[in-house]
Amino acid sequence: MSTFRPAEINEDERLSIILCNAFLTLWNHNWFHGIAKPLKPIEYSTGLADNSLDYTITKPLTSHQSSRRQFYLSLIKLTRLHGGDIHVNLIRSDEHNGHDDYGAILLWLPPGKQGGSIFTELPLLYQSGFLNLTLPWKYGPGAFHRTDSVYETNVREMFDATLKPRGFNPRECGFVQMLAANPVYAGKGYASKLLAWRIAKHFEEFPTVPVILDTSTEQGVRTYERMGFDLLDERNVDTGTDALGIKLAKGVDESVREEGRRTCVQRVMLRMPPA
Repeated sequence: MSTFRPAEINEDERLSIILCNAFLTLWNHNWFHGIAKPLKPIEYSTGLADNSLDYTITKPLTSHQSSRRQFYLSLIKLTRLHGGDIHVNLIRSDEHNGHDDYGAILLWLPPGKQGGSIFTELPLLYQSGFLNLTLPWKYGPGAFHRTDSVYETNVREMFDATLKPRGFNPRECGFVQMLAANPVYAGKGYASKLLAWRIAKHFEEFPTVPVILDTSTEQGVRTYERMGFDLLDERNVDTGTDALGIKLAKGVDESVREEGRRTCVQRVMLRMPPA
């Protein structure tokens, strides 16, 4: 059984754990972080015995795990500061004796709520905690170049090139900021169901306004195509990493470098309103 609802602010800490564990193998998330080896999942226990949905970290975090978790917590806060919504698919889990747990998380920006460039966003970046991530022992100053000057710039350019000729302003579309399934329940469709619910609500309120998103995996493209999205454009990113977004070691085999080039691709997609 699924229940779709907005997440309360006091849930943000828990949701950041799920997001951290959900994206451990995505090249762009590792590349943003600039790490030299893969991260391990955050280990935690839940308060499901009393249905409290409490999450307790059971093993001390490494510095990289702590920074990665802060990245997602800051993104959640930034989404709220922009006037966006955080939604969850709350599920009744057989794996936990019939108690509730988070099946999926959606960060959603309604029309007109998308952010601008890093320079216009500085006050909100400070409030959300993103600027703190530029410290050398966290993500470092190069993170903003990778995320904004490269990744987000590519997204903006691809949307401008493909949507504006169709008569749509990308900033005035509904935008899927981030969608993640709880890895504990991967493959059960909880994320797709959550997004479908939110898209239906969007079209009820904005019947002529499209929904857009970007994705960094071929699997993401296939999933979103099944939900009615069309691939608009794609762009390779010269990350200088392997296929997981991990920094390349000296003397690495050229085949590893080439696999990274093939895998590190950004894609933008469009879901038109119902006819």
